[in-house]
Amino acid sequence: MKRKKKKRKRNQRNGKSVWFDSGAGYPIAGEVVDLTRTRISIKSLLNGKIFAFANDDTNRVVSRIPLPPEGVNDMITMSDLSEASILWNIKVRYDYRQFYTYIGSILVAVNPYYMYHDMYSTDYVRKYENTLVLHTLPAHIFATASIVHSKMLSDKMNQCVVISGESGGGKTQSTKLIMNYLAAVNPGKYKVITEQILEASPLLESFGNAKTVRNDNSSRFGKYIEIYYSQKSIVGAKLSDFLLEKSRIVTHSNDERNYHVFYELLEGFDTEEKRKYGLTTPEKYFYLNQGASMAISSKSDAHDFQSLLTAMKILNFTKNEQETIFKILAAILHLGNIYFSRTVDDPGHDLIQISSKTEIEWCSHLLALNDQGLLQKLTHKVTEARDERLLSPFNLEQALDSRDAIAKALYSTLFSWLVARINQIVRVNNNVDNSIAILDIFGFENFSTNSFEQLCINYANEALQFHFNRHVFKLEQEEYAKEKLAWKKIDFADNTDCLDLIGKKPNGILQILDDESNFPKATDQSFLHKCHRVHESNRLYGKPRLLKTTFSIRHYAGDVEYDVHGFLDKNRDLLRSDVIDLFSSSRNEILANMFRDIREVYESHRGFHFKTGRFITMKAKTPTVSAKFSDSLSNLIDTMTRCQPTFIRCIKPNNDKTPNKLELSVVLEQLRNTGMLETVRIRKLGFPRRYSFEQFAKRYRCLMPQSNDNTDPKEITIHILNNFPPKFTSKYQIGIAKVFMRESLEYHLEKERSLILNEAASTIQRTIKGYIQRKNFEKQRHAILILQRQYRHWIDNKK
Repeated sequence: MKRKKKKRKRNQRNGKSVWFDSGAGYPIAGEVVDLTRTRISIKSLLNGKIFAFANDDTNRVVSRIPLPPEGVNDMITMSDLSEASILWNIKVRYDYRQFYTYIGSILVAVNPYYMYHDMYSTDYVRKYENTLVLHTLPAHIFATASIVHSKMLSDKMNQCVVISGESGGGKTQSTKLIMNYLAAVNPGKYKVITEQILEASPLLESFGNAKTVRNDNSSRFGKYIEIYYSQKSIVGAKLSDFLLEKSRIVTHSNDERNYHVFYELLEGFDTEEKRKYGLTTPEKYFYLNQGASMAISSKSDAHDFQSLLTAMKILNFTKNEQETIFKILAAILHLGNIYFSRTVDDPGHDLIQISSKTEIEWCSHLLALNDQGLLQKLTHKVTEARDERLLSPFNLEQALDSRDAIAKALYSTLFSWLVARINQIVRVNNNVDNSIAILDIFGFENFSTNSFEQLCINYANEALQFHFNRHVFKLEQEEYAKEKLAWKKIDFADNTDCLDLIGKKPNGILQILDDESNFPKATDQSFLHKCHRVHESNRLYGKPRLLKTTFSIRHYAGDVEYDVHGFLDKNRDLLRSDVIDLFSSSRNEILANMFRDIREVYESHRGFHFKTGRFITMKAKTPTVSAKFSDSLSNLIDTMTRCQPTFIRCIKPNNDKTPNKLELSVVLEQLRNTGMLETVRIRKLGFPRRYSFEQFAKRYRCLMPQSNDNTDPKEITIHILNNFPPKFTSKYQIGIAKVFMRESLEYHLEKERSLILNEAASTIQRTIKGYIQRKNFEKQRHAILILQRQYRHWIDNKK
């Protein structure tokens, strides 16, 4: 009898849900299929394989609370807050085409690498056009956009949507979807300006996005879009851009592309237009063929060129402006095909000559320049010496660098002009009530070779992670302590030390780079040696064991090794005064004005007069790229701090950009690096919604209809909350000056308030309609009585 009882007990454990360690580096969901005295067999829910473990191997098998078939919509409602459960929930939802999941009000968006248009239709806009949808409908980016829009209108506060994640996470697409939603729910009063704001995205995407090994549509610049509202309608916008990747204009890695616009131009132009600009196919151009990747399977360059033309038309770019843009792009392609050869007339000098004069002629023609003027700038250096300019011939390497510098200057100047032109078109002409800002900035990057651009990009991501930590963890817990709440502190990964290592004065890496950039004889090697000397003992800094030109930094998202080759030149990014002079003298007024603006900036910083070549006064030197970027980043964080933030975390599902494929190891690494587990915990256990007693009483007084206007706001607050069922008791705490609530309680309060207000509105409508109908009835009755009286009078007279 005892044996039978034991056997039945073992069989009862068959089918039990467990987590098990398969050796892959992450836990896998499984079910027990067999159990003996010494062994337990588990079937993986990932691939159906059977894994066997010793019964006493308790570290590798633990109990699991099963999830619903489509996962959990909001992860703070999960009973199991383990790393495994969070990861598996995202996996289950992804398999069911549920790419969005909440952590309270924070949205986690996993990139499907495929555009499901039916998920973003007008029907979906109407479906989510409601602030109370978070718990009644599946998580969606439109719901987050709806909440942001409603908060701006109700709280009268500027909002900021911070979209972050690794390259390939879908940040650009998320930005476009939010903007599409805001445009769709915008009243029809300013439809033209709304359409122009929307069309700015595809235009800048063409000029600022490119294919990388991680992402077919990677943003190679950061943008911060502020959408301004007046009387609940969009009335204008402002766009700020950050750190365009200039090096991509002249070089890119294998299986990558230059900026989209070049390929779109060549695919979109017909034969006659190509002949007009002297163009042919992409593989013929050195600036386009280095990555051996001319086309993207998921992108039609010809179709996108038509979209670009449409955007320019809607944004009111003139025909002359459009033609100037195309001429500059074509000239850059011709510049890249200019080659040089050595001529050894003098044994002591490495002299060069142009091997492709046709390309020089095309460049000069397109840019409306003098042939000899451009040729001189490519082959000679101008040295200022009092009242005269001395010409020194370049060697081969210097000539190639000069060519590339001119190409980068042309493209980056054009890009800055485009941003300024868009801002001029969509600028605000009305008084502004509030704004919604959207930050779409380059994701964290770690390539086989990382340079100055990656250091700046990853520094920006460190700053955004700090901003996220500050709002979600630091400020949150500091306020709990200040308001004397019962709270057990949750630790989180603070990345302040990493930010200090990179940017803090006077010894941050970027500060050392700036110092070295001001010394004419400094080299990339001297910069590296100084970094090693200052930071060698820092736990976040890595010095290579071998004699390599690299250093490494332990970022929040992992270790990254940086190669210092070219750091100083990229940071200085100096454009020669004679080159600026040349383009300022172009017969094309639009191009000339672009560079005249640059000349004014240079003159203001350097005190340099271009016409005389003399220094007028001693002024500060032109800011370096890193200094300008650090200032822009600091201003950006300050601006966002003054707004009410909403966070969207974009997750890359795999490294090979395959649609509808989620690799658990790739997702888990991102969850760990961004502190997602701690985020779920603080959102579940914490009280992210807070009101002063006055605010709470004013907003929810309708839930206590018999209250006196003179009643203390704190008493009203406590009375309203005490009237809720006991299950809500743990969802709020009363502080010294504020009430703190969990999001689920706020949603319940909003729902109750909405029901009461709707019922009150219905009562008012019913009363007014009744009054109007009674008045109409009395009028009609009175009119009928008059008619009857007159008719009777007429009958009597007739008799």
